[in-house]
Order: sequence, then C-alpha cells, then structure tokens
Amino acid sequence: MPEKPLILESLAEARPSSYADQVYGRILHDILNGVFQPGARLPTENELAERFGVSRPVVREALARLRVDGLVEARRGSGTYVLSRPSQTLPELADLEDISRFLRYQELRFHVEGQAAALAAERRTEKQLAAIVEAHETFAHEVGRGAFLPESDRRFHLAICEATGNEFFAKALEGPEVSLTSFMNVSLALTRSGSQARARRVIAEHAEIVEAIRTKDAAWARVAMETHIIKARRRMTDGTIDSML
Repeated sequence: MPEKPLILESLAEARPSSYADQVYGRILHDILNGVFQPGARLPTENELAERFGVSRPVVREALARLRVDGLVEARRGSGTYVLSRPSQTLPELADLEDISRFLRYQELRFHVEGQAAALAAERRTEKQLAAIVEAHETFAHEVGRGAFLPESDRRFHLAICEATGNEFFAKALEGPEVSLTSFMNVSLALTRSGSQARARRVIAEHAEIVEAIRTKDAAWARVAMETHIIKARRRMTDGTIDSML
C-alpha cells in the first residue's frame, strides 16, 4: 500500500517546504534508518511516486537533489543507488526535509563567501583584520571549552564579509528564507556530537582563512574559504567522515 499523500507543514520560519523537499526528507529518513543501505538500489521513480503519493516529476526533482548532495548516484540502465549515510544524529538536530535547503544554501555560500574572502584579503583595514581575528579567537576558545555557539561562528563569517567594503555580501547570506544562524545551528551541533578531531579541523580551517586574509593573499583566501564550506557540507552528508580524520 502506498503511504498517505504528503501534507505540507510549516517550517520554523513559517515557510512551507516543497513537495520535492519532503520526498527528499522521506528518502533521507529511510537511508538513515537502514531501509536503504549504502550500495542499495532505490525503488524506481514510479514506485517512489506511488509510495509517497506524489507525481514522478516531484520524485525526479528530489532524486536530482540527492545526487547533487552526494547521497545517491544514478547508474545508466540500472537505477539509483545509495552512496553515503549521514550522521545518525541528524534527525535529532533538524527536520530532514530542511536538509535539502541547507545544502542548497551551502552552494550559495561557496560562491559568495569565496569571493568575499578574496576581496577581504585585498581590501581589509587593520581594524577589520582585528575584528576577524577576534571573532576567530573567540570561536576557537569557546569550542575548546566545549561550547559550539552559532552566533560566534556567524560573527566570524560576517566579519569577513564586512572587510570587503561591500554590504551586499552580508545581505546575500542573511535573507528571509535561510540564514547563517539556521545553518550553523545544525552544522555546529553535528561537530559537537562528532570527534574532537572534527572540532580541531573546523578551527584549523578558520585559522587558514584568517592567515590568508592577514597576508593579503586573495587566491589563498578564496581557496581556504571554499574548502571550508565544501568540508562543512560534507560533514552534514557523510556520517563516516570522523573515521577519515
């Protein structure tokens, strides 16, 4: 029997999730709960559409997002297979249908903050550099004593945007749909629940960004920021990442 049709529910920000996000969340739920193990083949689009009570285009969009996020892969003539399983703590930290939006937000951050770091390296004043350093040191100190506060991480990233001298970089990251804080609530909670090596890696990534901006190396700053965001994205989608640190 197919599951009952999806019912749109409001998110914390009173923004209804799309049907595709809900299907994404249902499939992610099944991956996390072992219904579909890494390496397992997912049901066909028709089977998933019947199971969730939605159209095939909705299922197709959800699968496309799962592929972009590195959770599944399509094999020509064979079907769609599970690639990885996120951390088991993820459902405790966020509604699973929000995860697709968070990861799309990371795509925006990759381009916006990579350029922001490069411009900050070129344009920053000594006062702006001091603000970046202070935000980094505060965040590192808090993590060192076991506190993972989203506002401290947010201050670090917005201090870099401020150092561009262009107010639109910060505005691009803080909109009505999603914000740095909403993403960092989940990202830092995952870091807190992971290994100490993961926490040290986050601090080291921040430190490399700071050093690149300090030395006014725009190319290094861009790569350091982009690498940090790619790794933050991976920490959300790959539950085995601690074993590789």
